[in-house]
Amino acid sequence: MKKVSVIGAGFAGLTLSLRLAQKGFTVELFEKEPRVGGLLGTDRTDYGISEKAANALIRTKESEDLFKELGIQPSYPLESSKKRFIFRDHPTRWPLKFAESIQFIFKFIPQFIFVKNKLRPKEFETLENWGHRHLGSAATDYILGPAMQGIYANEISGLSSKLILGGLFAGKKNKRYSGLLTGPGGMQDLIDQLESRLRQIGVKIHTSSTVELKNLEGPVVLATSATAAASLLESSIEKSFENSFANTTAQTSKILKTIKMSSLISVTLFFKNEQKKYQGFGCLIPRQFHLKTLGILMNSYIFKDRNGTYNETWILGGAQEQPLLALSDLEIISLIQTERKKILNLDSEIHDHRINRWDHALPYYDLILEKAQQDLNQLNPTKKIYLHGNYLSGIGLSKILERSQFLSEEIAKHHG
Repeated sequence: MKKVSVIGAGFAGLTLSLRLAQKGFTVELFEKEPRVGGLLGTDRTDYGISEKAANALIRTKESEDLFKELGIQPSYPLESSKKRFIFRDHPTRWPLKFAESIQFIFKFIPQFIFVKNKLRPKEFETLENWGHRHLGSAATDYILGPAMQGIYANEISGLSSKLILGGLFAGKKNKRYSGLLTGPGGMQDLIDQLESRLRQIGVKIHTSSTVELKNLEGPVVLATSATAAASLLESSIEKSFENSFANTTAQTSKILKTIKMSSLISVTLFFKNEQKKYQGFGCLIPRQFHLKTLGILMNSYIFKDRNGTYNETWILGGAQEQPLLALSDLEIISLIQTERKKILNLDSEIHDHRINRWDHALPYYDLILEKAQQDLNQLNPTKKIYLHGNYLSGIGLSKILERSQFLSEEIAKHHG
């Protein structure tokens, strides 16, 4: 059987390894950390579970099929999760004032109905500029901005409109999305079952391992961050060996080095008193209020069996917020307590907390990444080294799952 090496055992590396092994490849999976899963994982406390990062996948045919394949009984969101809040002096379902709503309706709706193609984002246009052109300033500041930073962890003044909205105009058949799903015990259920299935079907998983590309046989997939992929590629180039493969590898490494990464801090707090006024999925925080919080997940109102002790997850971070990582646990808790008083007008005793800091958590979906993706697409593929990760396929886990399927088919076509 043909051999494939996959470097990086986050969600991208795990799902790609599964699909490659199912296509008959001998797969070796290498991970530098002592555990698989990357950012995904679940801490279990005396008060309930706490997710390290993402709390669910978007519910698509592919994600539902994966859960069924792994024998995981999905946990779906509660009815209360349909309520979403945005902060504007207080959490509200609709943050625009009457006059702003009228402006938004008369600016956006006619375009959407009659000249939808004009909504297509321009190359190297920020999401903020796109919003001002098509939605108006208030809707951009208080709806588009917080919604996108809740996904991409950065302000829309730097985000690429084409990377984020371009897929809506790509002419492809729209996929059907039906909410969210997760494991009954959290995202760790998914990681554990993926790891178990891979070992059952013969995938060799090497944790706490480092590798050199020149020592690996067959095609290699770099399912890591862009930064890590650039470093691996650079170390593999033989300076005395000039050929098309070495040149392409050097160019790829150079492009990947330009991609910026964003920090992320996820803080789950278990409270003595339940917050009942805002029962919903969570609350997004516009940057206009100069708060550090990007958003709040109200976990007890999202999935069943998460309400033993009322808990919330507070998300902080972004490309411009690296200094937050240096704060102590006490300083982070104090910051959140101050902002919770401003946002929810609550000051409750905390039973327990879990803090997860990620220095280079997510790619910054800015204009530099737009240029990097464009340059990578123009390179002649080597059919030897493949790239996989959320800087190519999109932030969402369901998009990563789709790319895992696509890449497995590409590798099988050229190396099967």
